[in-house]
Amino acid sequence: MKYFQKNDLNDLDEIVDLVNAAYRGVDGQKRWTTEAHLVQGNRLHLEDFRRDITCGNTEFYVGYLEEKLRCCIAIKRYDHITEFGTFAVDPDLHGFGYGTELLNFAEATARPYSSTFQVTVVSQNKDLLAFYQRRGYKETGQKLAYPVGQNVGNPITQNIDLTVLQKSV
Repeated sequence: MKYFQKNDLNDLDEIVDLVNAAYRGVDGQKRWTTEAHLVQGNRLHLEDFRRDITCGNTEFYVGYLEEKLRCCIAIKRYDHITEFGTFAVDPDLHGFGYGTELLNFAEATARPYSSTFQVTVVSQNKDLLAFYQRRGYKETGQKLAYPVGQNVGNPITQNIDLTVLQKSV
């Protein structure tokens, strides 16, 4: 990635499109994070996104390659736990290490004020769970109900839930 920068409400429509393409789209030759076979509808909506990144405990970063927005991640602080979310890489760039690079950047950014990193993943997205596990995240045993009715898409499979993973630093 050419560079990462903190985002202060710039390019929000483009970021929403990127997140929805990464998680709910089906295009992109190297795609592996899609949840389209598990959930229908957009994962992110502009109004919700704007509210989330202006709540005070969230920093949002974007990555550019060849002057084009290619990835993003939110860093949310909760006491000693920092949660990473809204993490997406352009589907055409999956498999080239950009997601690892962005996660490493986010962890380095959060390390001075956090003793635990956390992510929450759709349990049935085994490839994404494995991505985090390869980077030292471990399942906490905590499962959360899929947030039906919270404008993040509707499950098309039964018994869908979320797995919480953490990494001590």
